[in-house]
Amino acid sequence: MQFSPVMIVVAVLGGLGATVATGLLVASVRHRSGGYRPAHLLLAAGAAVATLSLATGLAAVAVAGHDQGERTRWATAVAIGIAVSGFLGCAGLLRMPGVVGSPSGAVRLLLDGVSVAAALWFVGWVLFSEPTRLLGETSHLSCPPILLVTVSAALAAGLNAVVAARAPRPRTRLAGLCCGVTNMVCGGLGVAAGLFEGLAWLTSAGGAVLAVGLLSAGLAVHTTKPPGQVDADLIRRDSEYAFIPMVAMAASAAYHLLQDGRFDAFAITAGSIEGFALVTRQYLTLHDMRGYAARLAEREAHFRELAHTDPLTGLANRRGLLRALASGVAGREPVVLLGLDLDGFKHVNDMRGHDVGDAVLAEVGRRLRARQGPDDLPARLGGDEFAVLTHRGPEDAERLAQELLRALGEAYQQPDGPVFLSVSVGVAGQGDPDGADVSHPVVRPAGSGPVGVDESDVEVLLRHADLALRHAKQQGKNRVERYDAAYERMLRRRTTVEHELRGAIGRGELRLVFQPVASLPSVRPVGAEALLRWRHPELGNVRPDEFIPLAEECGMIAALGAWVLDQACLQLSRWLADGHDVWVSVNVSPRELHAEEYVGQVAEALRAHRVPPQRLVLEVTEHTVATDVDELIRRLTALRRTGVRIALDDFGAGYSSLGQLRRLPIDILKIDHSLVAEHEPVRPVDRDGPLFAPMVDVVMRLGHQLGLEVIAEGVTSPTELAAVVAAGCRFGQGALFGWGVPAEHLEAMLDAATSVGPRPALVADGDPAEGGPPAPSPAPAPRAAPEPVRGEREDGSDLVAEDAVSTQVRPGVGRDVHGGAARR
Repeated sequence: MQFSPVMIVVAVLGGLGATVATGLLVASVRHRSGGYRPAHLLLAAGAAVATLSLATGLAAVAVAGHDQGERTRWATAVAIGIAVSGFLGCAGLLRMPGVVGSPSGAVRLLLDGVSVAAALWFVGWVLFSEPTRLLGETSHLSCPPILLVTVSAALAAGLNAVVAARAPRPRTRLAGLCCGVTNMVCGGLGVAAGLFEGLAWLTSAGGAVLAVGLLSAGLAVHTTKPPGQVDADLIRRDSEYAFIPMVAMAASAAYHLLQDGRFDAFAITAGSIEGFALVTRQYLTLHDMRGYAARLAEREAHFRELAHTDPLTGLANRRGLLRALASGVAGREPVVLLGLDLDGFKHVNDMRGHDVGDAVLAEVGRRLRARQGPDDLPARLGGDEFAVLTHRGPEDAERLAQELLRALGEAYQQPDGPVFLSVSVGVAGQGDPDGADVSHPVVRPAGSGPVGVDESDVEVLLRHADLALRHAKQQGKNRVERYDAAYERMLRRRTTVEHELRGAIGRGELRLVFQPVASLPSVRPVGAEALLRWRHPELGNVRPDEFIPLAEECGMIAALGAWVLDQACLQLSRWLADGHDVWVSVNVSPRELHAEEYVGQVAEALRAHRVPPQRLVLEVTEHTVATDVDELIRRLTALRRTGVRIALDDFGAGYSSLGQLRRLPIDILKIDHSLVAEHEPVRPVDRDGPLFAPMVDVVMRLGHQLGLEVIAEGVTSPTELAAVVAAGCRFGQGALFGWGVPAEHLEAMLDAATSVGPRPALVADGDPAEGGPPAPSPAPAPRAAPEPVRGEREDGSDLVAEDAVSTQVRPGVGRDVHGGAARR
């Protein structure tokens, strides 16, 4: 066996290439760390063994000569080395990061490679054995080491093909590594076969292929990045590789039989390996599928539980409570629901931070769990809202609510100091009656459904508990309230009033009435207070003390106030155009007063209706003074710059102090009815004179000292009239002088009073800063019998005040008579 010059060149280049590639692989071991280092170490070891085997084979060609026995010994050594290098290369490939995700995945991947390898080996056996004998007389089936190399080559080719096919894209570099290992083993097989048969060209060609494979692997490991997790989809792609080797084996077996071939031990062994590999592979796949399904079921149960559990407190969440509530209601068991809300929890988050707030909520959950019975379910509904579902009886549920009230009201110890909170509790039972009442018609929005729409028991119970909780909040918090149908009727009424109020202006349901302000003692109308009234076509007359606070809460007070201001200025302009010397006062809510645009609204209304500013009086209640005094002073000062006058309403019933009264930029004091209607008027000390109200006398003196005019509100009888006149009060307002009347009625009263002499002036026609109140007039005796005055109560019914005997102030009408926020 002699090398030709070309073969020598090829052999030398192959040896040099293999040496260089081995050097690259050895160098990569030094520069890699982590999971790459063991893989590269195995690849470098395999390359070194393959290079040594190549060198041995090339040297043996020259040494062995034509001696078959010596060539067989050298071929055996080379074959064993190539087989070892192939196994080391496959092991290094499997240790590459991302190729094998788990031990079970590694076993499945190896079995896939074995099944493909067995099919390749079987196809090769068919091609190279009788009767095909693709290589003719050059057959290596009689040399066991050569057969070992063929097994290693088939395994490398099958395993590398599966790895490259399953690798995620881009997979060019990993495919290059797989091809390099496969070429290394196949080239080594050519070297061993050439040496055994004495074929120099096969030995040199095999050496070239081996060198190319090593170079490909060496270059790949220097640029290979983590290939990512090899795809092992158990559902769609896990078994598709089994069909290819089975089809190949079946086709080759059929071909072998058609060529009158026989199956020997090698073929039977390859087929058995293929079958056992596929059966084992499918068993492992089924086992993994069962485990995968079990994990899915476990995770589904876990996530289902998480979907019904609050992550912060570990209690049931709203969904979990609804599930348990529906189960309890469906079982017709006695069910009681406790709704709990922490009072003032928002301040904890604002002042102490959300971390402290979360710690407090977690402690609330622990306290609820510590006091729950075997059939109780505590839940966190969201934020600082909690609930407890219990199957106890009504009395036991009430005791549980009181116990929770005490437990949750205890201090919550925190690193930066304790937190103190209270809790409000609403209790509702499954048997509580619904709040529907046909005696109180409910006007629903269009499209909201009929009044008698059916609700499930769960929804009713939740609504009842929420209503009871809201009632506990409104009753002062830190208390337990049980659901009451009367409160639901009130809430339904409130909801309906709020909804209908939003369209009241557009539907023209609002109107103004005017309560006269009379000069004393002549009892002639000199001004009027504009009062807002609402008549709904189905709700009837809605009281101001019902819809005004609601308008303030829902943010509609600004729109109502703008409408009242515009209509009052419009009517005042008409009266002034008709020659009536009159002024009109309008109540202002705190929300309007603190709005930036309110001063501009007042100036625009005066300009639009051409009303002299001094003819408009803006009334603020004494309760408004309890808010930010400095801000209030700035707002009132800005309003006075427009020329209007400011009146402090309900003086004597609120919180204003003498120091604040001195600072406030006001022009008029309106004495509250509680000071006017004293039980026992007194006589002057050490002198004769009419009875007088001492508190009114004090306020009168205080007002005159501060340069303010004073109006006595709520004058309802001649006795009260005599008392305020004796105190020197020049203006009065109340049922004795007239209730709220339409504009045309007040105009008639003004016409009737024009024939009497000039009236005292409440406001000057000049600059507000220069026009002070006139000096008090003498107090003549009051008239014996005032003229009948027809007016309107708050509920819209007519009333005639004829004298002190017939004039009655009914309960519930006092706020209109005495003044206050409800007078809008």
